Order: sequence, then C-alpha cells, then structure tokens
Amino acid sequence: MNVNFFEALHQIATEKGISGDELEQIVEASMVSAYKKQFGTTDNMRVVFDRDKKTIAIASLKLVVRKPQNPGEEVGLDVAREVKPDIQIGDSIEMNDDPFKLFGRIATQTAKQVIIQRIKEAEKNIIFVEFKAKEKQLINGFMQRRSNNTIFVDIGHGGVEGILPRREQSPLEFYKEGDRIKALVLNVENKTKGPNIILSRVAPDFIKELFKMEIPEVYDGIVEIKRVVRDPGMRTKVAVTSYERDIDAVGACVGMKGSRIQAIVRELEGEKIDIIEYSTEKRVLAENALTPARINEIYETRDGGLIAVVTSDQYNLAVGRAGHNVRLASQLCGVEVRVKTEEQYRELVESDDSMLMSNQLFSEPVEDETSLTELDLDSRTIELLEKGGIFSVEELVESTIDDIKNIDGIGEKTARRIFEILAEVVDFEDEEDEEDEEE
Repeated sequence: MNVNFFEALHQIATEKGISGDELEQIVEASMVSAYKKQFGTTDNMRVVFDRDKKTIAIASLKLVVRKPQNPGEEVGLDVAREVKPDIQIGDSIEMNDDPFKLFGRIATQTAKQVIIQRIKEAEKNIIFVEFKAKEKQLINGFMQRRSNNTIFVDIGHGGVEGILPRREQSPLEFYKEGDRIKALVLNVENKTKGPNIILSRVAPDFIKELFKMEIPEVYDGIVEIKRVVRDPGMRTKVAVTSYERDIDAVGACVGMKGSRIQAIVRELEGEKIDIIEYSTEKRVLAENALTPARINEIYETRDGGLIAVVTSDQYNLAVGRAGHNVRLASQLCGVEVRVKTEEQYRELVESDDSMLMSNQLFSEPVEDETSLTELDLDSRTIELLEKGGIFSVEELVESTIDDIKNIDGIGEKTARRIFEILAEVVDFEDEEDEEDEEE
C-alpha cells in the first residue's frame, strides 16, 4: 500500500506541477492532522519518509506498559521487545507505525481532506506566481463565456480564466464564444478563491507589446516608444524615437507600404494609429502630435500651454471628431493644447486688451527684458505681480512700493520683501552715483 501511495503522489506532482518536496510537506501535514484527530496530540510524533524504499511511517515516542490504554502514547511490553529485546516497563521507545493501519476511518478522512485542500492551494499559488511574472506581457486565449459585459478568457493551464472587464475592451470589438483573444496581462491578484487575472486590450502597454511583436526594431530596442495615448476605438498616438542616426523611427514602425502598422491596425479592428517623432521641444512635439493636420505656427502661453494656429480648412482635422485629436495631443505633450484658426488668433491678439492679452498669453520674453523668475521669488508672488501687469525685472525696477502694495494679494510686508530681493540683484545706489557723476 505504501508503494502505491508513493506512486500516486508522484503522479499528482507531475499532473499538478507541484514539486516532490512540497507534496511531501502536504502529506506530512495531513498525517499530523489525522494523528491529532485520532489520538488528540501530536507532541510525541513525526512523519518519516523513505524515498528509497518508497515508504511512509509515523514515528512516535511511547511509554512501555503491560497493558496499553492509549495506543497513541503507550505500547505493550511484548510489542516493544520486538523492536528492543531488553526494554523494560516504564521505558520509552520510538515506534514506527504504518499510517494505513494505524488510522481509523475518521482520521483517514481527515488526512484525505487536508491533502485535497493543500493541493488546491498549491495549484492556486503556482498559477499566481506564473501569471504574476507575466504582468505587462501579451497572452493568447479563447473567449469562454460572457457575464454582464465581462468576458472570461480561457488562457490554458487546465481551464485557468482571465477576466477582460468592459472598461478594458475596445468599443470596436465584439467576440463570440470560442473566438481567439490576444490581451495584456494587466494585473494579477491573489484572492481566496484563486488568482484574479485581469486582462486589457485598451492599456497603453497593450499597444507597446503589439509594437514589440510586429516591429523588430522596437523589440530590439533600436526604436524606443516614448509615449502612448489612446482613445479606444477612435485613435491612438504613439511617439517614437531612435538614438541611431541612420534609423528612421517612424518609417521603421510604419514598414514598407504600411505593412507593419497595418498588422497592428487589423488587431485593433481598424482603429486609427498615428506614429509621430518624439521631441523634447514642446512646440515640435505638439506639431507632430496634431497630425494629420498641418500646423502653421505654435505659440507657448504664460501658463505653459500651447496654441496651435491652423488654416480654416485644417481646423476640423486638427481638433478631430468630438475633439479627440487635440485631446490626445494634449495628453501626449503633457500640457493643454488649443487649436485656433488664423482668424481666431488674429482676433485674440487684436482685441482691445491685446497688449495685456499678449503679455498674459505668451511666455516669450520681450528682447532685453529680464524674466521675474530670475529673482528669488516664489511662484505665488510672481503670479500676483503678473496679474498686476508687471512681467519683468525692468518693470519692477520702475515701480514703487506703493505701486506694488496696490496689487491685489500683496501687502506692505510682501512689497518690502520683494524690493529687498530686487536690491540684491539691482544696485540702486551705484546707478544713482553714476547719474550724479554724469551731472
């Protein structure tokens, strides 16, 4: 029986992917539970495996008595002398018992339940560890069922299910039972009922992994994907670059006659994909990001945003349906991008308050003027000064403390502090001395 039991353990280990050592730990735990169930204690016992003989035994330290009353803790003198002939009553001896003969029906049932439960837990842990290592990677599966717009995907391993929630599905896609599904392993959590494997077909990393799969230069790291923004079902924008001069990053991703990018477009059910050249210069990046529209000029505003000026025939193309093109461009650049036609831009700068608007909107400093950021002022103070119409150190020099105090949000204490900081940069006394000398 012992030999057959070992063979059964080996078969389970092979089928379930559980190591032999781990399975032995499971069996040991089951024997301990069964022993406690039958004898009420485990202080005097241990489980002994003999891999060479393929046997398992319960070794327990027992007291030698004439007539044992508690088989778990006592042994008869005649039985003990079969192991150690010179043993006497009152001595202790370690006895090895066959668990298949030692345990009764209830204890055996306990051992069985423990083994089944521990094997299930081991299986869950194996699956968790395996798929946790696959986070942010692509995986293939088949649609198994749908429940409340959530798709359950068979991803193998004896029917392991991945979950594709509605929020992680593209509105362009529809699946029937048995359809192949390629998805990103977004997140794996270890739950009581087993690993919770969340899949996604809308995450930016899903696009990155598709590019790695279809474009060798991306897979090899020759072309780097810097940023991905997406409006699932509408449009995706991918900013790429290459640090090798002879490599055209955009061309490598598009492929000959668009062959490479078309494979990805088909996987996304026809969703539009814009591949653009990445730039650290915000204006250049914004111009690229607004593709397919042609941009006349890009202006940077005082708050760090951007205004793109286009001809009227390019306006709708730049903004996109429901504003999705300019919205994605803003996400890609990391700042707000607004689109204006040439006429709208002209009205903006030629308004009654054109000078003030220009000073407030555009961050390009007037030639020969020094930005307030050159002073050791906090951003809040600079913002208050600009709202008061002071945009440069030169304008501040020409102001008085009373002028500064009259600006909303600035009191006398702050005004004096501003002039103390200004005095550290501008030597007023030297200027007055020079004027006296000239006179």
